[in-house]
Amino acid sequence: MDSGRLRGCMVERRPSPFSRPFNRWLAAVLTLSFVGQNARAYSIADEQNLGRKFALEARSRLPLIDDAEINAYVDRIGQKIVKGLGDQPFAYRFFVVRDARINAFAVPGGYVYVNGGLLARASNDDEIAGVLGHEIGHVNAHHLVRQQEATQLLNYSALFGLLLSAVQPALGAGAAAISAAVQLQYRREFEQEADYLGARYMRQAGFEPRGMLDFLKKMMDEQHGAPTSTPYLLSHPLTDTRLTNLEAVLHTHQWDQSPRRPRGLELERVQLLVQARSAPAQDVVTFYRRAAEQAPNDGHAQYLLGLAYLETGVYDSALAAFEKAQALGFDKIDRERGRAALRLRRPDEARRYLLAAVESAPDDPLAHYELAKVLEILNDIEAAAREYERSIELDPMLDVAHYDLGMLAGRSGRPGEGFYHLAVASQLRGELDKALSNFEKAAPLLPAGTSRAEEVQAAIDDLSRFMKSR
Repeated sequence: MDSGRLRGCMVERRPSPFSRPFNRWLAAVLTLSFVGQNARAYSIADEQNLGRKFALEARSRLPLIDDAEINAYVDRIGQKIVKGLGDQPFAYRFFVVRDARINAFAVPGGYVYVNGGLLARASNDDEIAGVLGHEIGHVNAHHLVRQQEATQLLNYSALFGLLLSAVQPALGAGAAAISAAVQLQYRREFEQEADYLGARYMRQAGFEPRGMLDFLKKMMDEQHGAPTSTPYLLSHPLTDTRLTNLEAVLHTHQWDQSPRRPRGLELERVQLLVQARSAPAQDVVTFYRRAAEQAPNDGHAQYLLGLAYLETGVYDSALAAFEKAQALGFDKIDRERGRAALRLRRPDEARRYLLAAVESAPDDPLAHYELAKVLEILNDIEAAAREYERSIELDPMLDVAHYDLGMLAGRSGRPGEGFYHLAVASQLRGELDKALSNFEKAAPLLPAGTSRAEEVQAAIDDLSRFMKSR
């Protein structure tokens, strides 16, 4: 999908989640970090703790995209790369930030963040893998902490503050955020090593390493045309020498016009979903409607138009487009037809479509979740609970499934389970105070000594420590 006009659509403006006290704290961190504080060596445990603490803070401060399909796509590519690394001291986790600009950043401990704008600009999976492989290379080689130890500029608290600001400079830290990104700029040799490692990881995982070069070239062009659209380059400096060195490693050059891997349907869907959560709804629909009008007999184009209607709330038009797509030979759209029918308050029709979707794709967490919603409406409570549980089993990060199951469990006389799932949903949404409160409500209602009770107590201890450290 060529982003076309949608490339210029910026993310909706939101009030900054940074409070004034936090901005003052960040400014103090940026000032004090260069006044002769002694850095200390970072152990693996320090990196893990830094990453975990950052991830908790990011949940409440960064505008993360909580769409299960978008996150699953990035995680699938990232985990495929990680699988080839052998035993790792920590698990890798991948997140998507709601920001139309090109950016990506890795936090010590295995936490990798990419902007929705980066996904929207990719031409295929190989380019996404190139970015993730590069970031994984930084983490696996411990570049950030090695760089800070070598320069002796930052202690643990200062590094945490800079990371939080640099990953998302749009949140209102202004010049301090730009300064943070520059201070975290990787040294030239670290950038080159991450390129080499990332290319090797990509090849091991079955991706075409040329995708990394293609995306770097794309960013170089962006840098020349609109520098502010690529904050990635503040912390990841890009030079002609770096591109030339990567060309030599890959035995190719950036002007190679040989065929590339085509853009797959999964990436097309992800790009549409990113745009639907970032750009004005009318712009999204107009883009896909024009594509469908130019190819009236293409079921693929009609399907994408239906998805654009569905994601922007025009459900009647979505169903009509899906039916046209199916008539033109495009199948496997039962989940989307079920979602549209459910939102049009036609639960029997929705159940028929969603049962077919679950049967054809039994490992699709969203199909199970949507079916659970229909079954709950039809008052089949036990079956609805099973479907919610199955969707969570397939995707533990699906916050809406945790929330709806929590509400259903509470109404069904299982308050302990209800508060537990409400707590998990709140934590996934960055509502940490609410998460702690619900965990504390769940604790006395769960059978002592069970794994769930132990999990809840551990969450209470962890969140309590984190909230106090704030």
